[in-house]
Amino acid sequence: MSPYLKIIRIPNLIIIILTQCLLRFCVIRTFYGLEYVSPALSEFDFVILVLSTILIAAGGYILNDLYDLETDKINKPGKILIGKSISSQTARYLYWALTAPGVLMGFYLSIKVNYIMLGFIYIAIAMMLWFYSARYQKTVLWGNIVISLLSAMVILIVWLFEFFALRAEPLIYVDVMNRLQIISLIVSGYALFAFLVSLIREIIKDIEDIEGDRKAGCRTLPIVTAINKAKGTATGIIIISILLLAFAQYFLYMKELSLIFWYLMIAVQSLFIYLLYNTFKAREKEDFHFLSNTTKIIMVAGILSMQLFCISV
Repeated sequence: MSPYLKIIRIPNLIIIILTQCLLRFCVIRTFYGLEYVSPALSEFDFVILVLSTILIAAGGYILNDLYDLETDKINKPGKILIGKSISSQTARYLYWALTAPGVLMGFYLSIKVNYIMLGFIYIAIAMMLWFYSARYQKTVLWGNIVISLLSAMVILIVWLFEFFALRAEPLIYVDVMNRLQIISLIVSGYALFAFLVSLIREIIKDIEDIEGDRKAGCRTLPIVTAINKAKGTATGIIIISILLLAFAQYFLYMKELSLIFWYLMIAVQSLFIYLLYNTFKAREKEDFHFLSNTTKIIMVAGILSMQLFCISV
């Protein structure tokens, strides 16, 4: 694979595209369809929304690699691209070439839905990615929380733009008014799921990368509190996630969405329990790398449950 494709994390971008498409076509469109209407945000504008999201995310990955050069030399020396396959100057140019159009697309969309303030969300996201790479990832929990919030925003931003596009179309708004509450609850549930799984993964990655982070002078959670306490924090968040998911399953079951209930039980809850068990056992760097990959699988498994709304509602 080309180093330019590696540096922007193509697999992660595919997950973002999948998440936003499933939310629009399997959740929002499905509930709108009960009232025989289509989403207010046009297909073209939705493509622009997805494109703007992945451009800013790709730029963020490049920025992170630029600021992580010293720690990556210790934590993952075989995966370094900047300074080898790509020069630092080229990486900076590429960052701006991706981020600037992404922000401009965000303002285009905010104008289309008659709410210019939404465009500033893109500036805020770009700034959060910069602060994360430059400062927050080296501090206790702040970097973890920033990345987790941005993961949740991948989901929330689809509904935000759809809602304001809907508000600009009063006739469609009236037609789907009775469906807005349940859509908002479902979107909020998936956003919270993305936040918690990302937070678990970020803490686990900090434990995995403790050697390089310590030498680079970072003050991540496992460095400040010790590995066992960081593991305890991750374990606590996993338990909270299991309980919240159980509550969401109960809600779905009461709404007669039993297919999604059972999918979450088999494909997501079982993985959470597996993650919990292996977090207790983890000792070596390879163990935590395995746990990090497991959280990715949990994220994808959870997001894929969206498609079941198409056949359950």
